[in-house]
Amino acid sequence: MKRWTRRRLPALLLLVCLALPVHAQDVSRDWLTLAASLQPGTRIELDLADGTHVDGTVLGHQGDVFVFSPRTRLPVPPWRIAYSEIRSLDVKTAGDGLKPGTKVLIGIAAGAGVALLLGVIAVASLAD
Repeated sequence: MKRWTRRRLPALLLLVCLALPVHAQDVSRDWLTLAASLQPGTRIELDLADGTHVDGTVLGHQGDVFVFSPRTRLPVPPWRIAYSEIRSLDVKTAGDGLKPGTKVLIGIAAGAGVALLLGVIAVASLAD
């Protein structure tokens, strides 16, 4: 009996504890609190429950849905998303990365600098 108590009883108790149903947390209430604190015009990144990742601008909230305008190449109407569909919400600050045009100009300047350096080296090698 001691052997059973020492070995099998703790394993049985652990099994029973793990088998008990766990109550799911209502995450939509948490997202409602966060989204209600965001001002219209705030830039955000959303990860949705279906795996969609989208950047956009907050337009507001209406009852149990979050309204925002996704940032896309072609204009689309505002999205209305239930708070229960939101998996992650990240507020973007003003200095998050470079614009595409700035990246292109940096690449052109770097290429021109390398070409100029190679030209100077070629001229210096011919002068010798």
